[in-house]
Amino acid sequence: MRRTVALVALALLMVSSGAASPAFAQDGGDAGAADRNLTLEELLPGGSKPANAPDSVRQNGRYGEFVVKYLPTGLLVDEGENSASWRYLQPGTTIKRNYLQLWSKRAYGAESQEYVVEIAHFTVGQQTVTDEEGNSRKRKVAENVTTYSRTISLGGGYDYAKIDLRPHYDGRVRTVMCTRQPNEPSCLSNPGDTRWTFYHSSSKATMSIETNSAGARLSWGIVLILLPFFGTTVTTLYGGRKFVEKAKAGPQISAIWWFLAAVGGLMFLVVAWDWLSGTLIRAPWLVSAAAGVLLGVIAVEWFGRRTYGAGFLQFQLEDGFDPTDPDAVEKAAKDAHEDPDAGSAQDAPGVLKASFHIARFARGDKGERSAIRKGLRKFWARARGASADLEVDGNMQTRIDVEGPIEELYLLDPEEEDPLEYEPEGHSIEFPDLITYEETEDGETIRKIHPMPYLGGGFALGFSALAGSLLTGSWPLGLFVGGFALFAFKIAQPSNGRLFANLAPIHYHHAVASMLTHARGLADAKSWDDWFRNYAESEAESHADRKELLDDRSESQMERLFDRYVGSDSGDSPVRGDSEEAPADD
Repeated sequence: MRRTVALVALALLMVSSGAASPAFAQDGGDAGAADRNLTLEELLPGGSKPANAPDSVRQNGRYGEFVVKYLPTGLLVDEGENSASWRYLQPGTTIKRNYLQLWSKRAYGAESQEYVVEIAHFTVGQQTVTDEEGNSRKRKVAENVTTYSRTISLGGGYDYAKIDLRPHYDGRVRTVMCTRQPNEPSCLSNPGDTRWTFYHSSSKATMSIETNSAGARLSWGIVLILLPFFGTTVTTLYGGRKFVEKAKAGPQISAIWWFLAAVGGLMFLVVAWDWLSGTLIRAPWLVSAAAGVLLGVIAVEWFGRRTYGAGFLQFQLEDGFDPTDPDAVEKAAKDAHEDPDAGSAQDAPGVLKASFHIARFARGDKGERSAIRKGLRKFWARARGASADLEVDGNMQTRIDVEGPIEELYLLDPEEEDPLEYEPEGHSIEFPDLITYEETEDGETIRKIHPMPYLGGGFALGFSALAGSLLTGSWPLGLFVGGFALFAFKIAQPSNGRLFANLAPIHYHHAVASMLTHARGLADAKSWDDWFRNYAESEAESHADRKELLDDRSESQMERLFDRYVGSDSGDSPVRGDSEEAPADD
């Protein structure tokens, strides 16, 4: 008797548990067998919106509305519940967070009402079916169906509820969400109007981080932040110093490129935030490594400058005339009166023009002078052995040492139209030859195949992709880094540049020095009248000096003749007009 009562009680318990299992699924548990058998035709419908309403709106009763909002992922997204970053759901949207908002608009003052929100995640696959005649065909079916439900309560007026979604970090799944009254049948198996369809793919940025202790968090910071930063900084500084020594100067990156890089980096963070955040979450040491490389580049840029300024000066006389020719001066003054724009009549129409070019130089170990231009590509070419050495046509004695920001000054040939020719160092794209042909002494042509460079390159790319997948979880990142290194070191070959200067003759610097010395005196002249007046005064003064010298010379000659034939100045030589008359003899 007791055994019979126990069996009856056990049967009642099993029946009651089976009846209670659907109610448990409605509250957020796993789906029953009936839910797992949902068909694609039942899951694809997305409901219908009222006329002239946005795509996210569904009707709730006679006067109410439902609206679904989602929060995108991004660097500048405000994650507050009432922030302006929330967007209305659009068809085909991929929600990357594990929650969304279901808004309700009802009459103000209405009592709170409960709703059941049912959610199903699934993928679309293919299944082979056979009809009665034995013909096989493939059709699309719903696979990996997962359903669950949430019970929410919404008040009158504007109110919302947060709907949590199950995470999907491994891939993107189709999702359908619907609402119903608690006493109504399932809205998944009975499609209605209050349904929304979208995609769900959880972003790695939404993952929660847990640490067991403060020591574990400290170890995480040292291993993944401090050590990679220190290692990359030291490596970049050491390698940068070696490259600067070989390149004779740093890259000298312009400030505009730093600004463009900052703007481009910020835009990349905003646009590719999902991929970037997922990669950095898997490999947080990349942040400190990138910071160390950036610090090393800045240090090399600031402390690797060994260049000095060199100037190239060329004089040319244009529209000139001979100032000692009176006819040329009169014609120039007449032209100045007739053309007021040409200047006043007293201005000098003849102009000595000069063209001046400045270049940055660096001295090599053997005394050679190499032109240095700004740019990262030129720096990389110089670091790999390329250079743009100075070549001259003329005597280097025309170089003039100067003080100031320009240490050397070169005088160019005044008769040459283009005395400077510059071609910067750079790179040439050279792929290794897969097939080469050689001709033997007998006149035969032998074809040789060289597969090793391509096999080595393919192996390097495959290894970099594997390393990127293991270290960062992103094989495209490893492939990009490996491909860039392969291109920079093997495919792009450095090519030399050239700086040619046609210098002035060896005696030209003496003439220029005399001209500049004479120009100091001419700089005080304000007009041609002053110049002619000064010239006339100088000539008159010179003429007076010559006459005085001639008078002195004539006077000295007469004195010597008188002393010789008459007597000295100290004797009793007769003086005209000073002697007394002798008495006459009686």
